[in-house]
Amino acid sequence: MNEQMLDIVDIRKSYRVGPTEVNVLKGINLAVARGELLAIIGPSGSGKSTLMHMLGLLEKPDSGLYSIDGTRVTYDDDRALSALRNRKIGFVFQQYHLLPKLTALENVGVPLTYRGMAADEIRKRSRTYLAKVDIEYRADHRPNEMSGGQQQRVAIARALVGQPAIILADEPTGALDQKTGEEIMELFRRLNREDGITIVIITHNPALACQCGRAVKIIDGMIYSA
Repeated sequence: MNEQMLDIVDIRKSYRVGPTEVNVLKGINLAVARGELLAIIGPSGSGKSTLMHMLGLLEKPDSGLYSIDGTRVTYDDDRALSALRNRKIGFVFQQYHLLPKLTALENVGVPLTYRGMAADEIRKRSRTYLAKVDIEYRADHRPNEMSGGQQQRVAIARALVGQPAIILADEPTGALDQKTGEEIMELFRRLNREDGITIVIITHNPALACQCGRAVKIIDGMIYSA
């Protein structure tokens, strides 16, 4: 079994801003082991959001190699890329991105609808993952009926429901108060510890990074050991 969940080699990305080309990622090399809880920490403008997009298959690098769960990523087939993203990656964002007209149960099931899964199976699995993150009692509530911490638990359940190879979390406690943020981090640690889920957390918060098994820094588009 491949022990590397993610392996990126010399990933580069630049953007053109008017007449100027801005180099955002300058040859990123990073390996993430299966079952690891990793923090990528960096200040605003360091390139961490762009790196998150690369890891999540949301953007194409200018050059470099990327493998996820033993599969070499190619970018010439958008449909295949979307399918790989759906199967392999679960996302958790700072602002939750729950659909306002759907209940918690329905929000969790959204990734499974793209797999053509039967509705009964979607509901059953969604309820199981709501229970896993201790929010099943809110299954029939819509986002505006839940607190920020409750919404983030629903978002984590949605990330998990497809049983992805890896969870990518972008500032997952950034919109929460300190106590609720600590509860969400403890949830990530429990999922990593008990279920062996590989989790990468993108953050600017050193205190959050210290709670992960390993942390690396991204500064000016390059990765350094923390």
